Amino acid sequence: MFRFEHPGFFWLAGLVALLVVIFYSRGYLVRKGWSRWGSESSNQKVVSVRDMQPRWMWFGLAALLLLSIAATNPQWGFRTVAVESKSADVYLALDISNSMLAEDIAPSRLERAKRIALDLSSAFKTDRVGLILFAGNAYIQSPLTTDWHAIQLFLNAAHPDQAGTQGTAIGEAIRLVLKPKSGEAAAHGALIILTDGEDHDSDAPAAVADAVEAGWTTYIIGVGTETGSTIPMAIDGVKDVKRDESGQPVKTALNRSLMMDLAGKGNGKYFDASSGTGIVESLTKELAGLERTQSEKRSFSEHKSYFQWFLLPALFLLLLLVVRNYKFDVI
Repeated sequence: MFRFEHPGFFWLAGLVALLVVIFYSRGYLVRKGWSRWGSESSNQKVVSVRDMQPRWMWFGLAALLLLSIAATNPQWGFRTVAVESKSADVYLALDISNSMLAEDIAPSRLERAKRIALDLSSAFKTDRVGLILFAGNAYIQSPLTTDWHAIQLFLNAAHPDQAGTQGTAIGEAIRLVLKPKSGEAAAHGALIILTDGEDHDSDAPAAVADAVEAGWTTYIIGVGTETGSTIPMAIDGVKDVKRDESGQPVKTALNRSLMMDLAGKGNGKYFDASSGTGIVESLTKELAGLERTQSEKRSFSEHKSYFQWFLLPALFLLLLLVVRNYKFDVI
């Protein structure tokens, strides 16, 4: 099938036609003006001398016409193109324990963490991204994939109700990354954990050390404040806060020291959620140096372009025009 990819550039061809009309109109008016002076033979000599240099204008007009056709990019037939995509492996681990419902950071710890995770999934959409949700236990919500829309769908739906048991099993979430999935070779890359750090699992330091040995770098984003807050709960349809056995409100606070320690042992960095968009920018720079391996090879068909068959002659004509004018000026 024949087509022009950018037919809108045909206005340049119209410009060429307009210049031709102007040229002939100008010649006609010049000859008519000279006809009032002297004899016909003498006037013809003067007009012919005046017309010698404008003849080279045809080179420029031809070049412009060829350039206009090249700009439209004539296409005919198809060709098969193979594309190899290379990506890094990034796991997002989101804490969905009840403590993440605390509102010491607006609108809540969980919502702030989800917003950051959504921005990160968009920033790394050319990489393979996986999602882990954890509370008292951890599970893989999505394995490594280039379908970042699916990751965002799972993130938007994340809620403490999805947790089988309550708690904060950071170590278990990390160890999920270390287990090779069926049919896949052992991966390595970056693990980004979004949590308030209320770790109820002393396995976290050992899990981070194992992750480093396996080639994973651990980054932690702390969500919350060290001052802490109560945990909103709905009891019998009435808005209340979570209480202990004695009926006193349970207060939850950000464990910054633990998370900074884990990030340091994981060869990564600690970020505070209050940094806003600065977190995404910083992590993007950090992960730019990740090793990228071939993950997918795709083939697709595209139209064959023939703009070069018009572009090269146009450039040749313009070169002749420049050389000719240069010699004329020197002489």
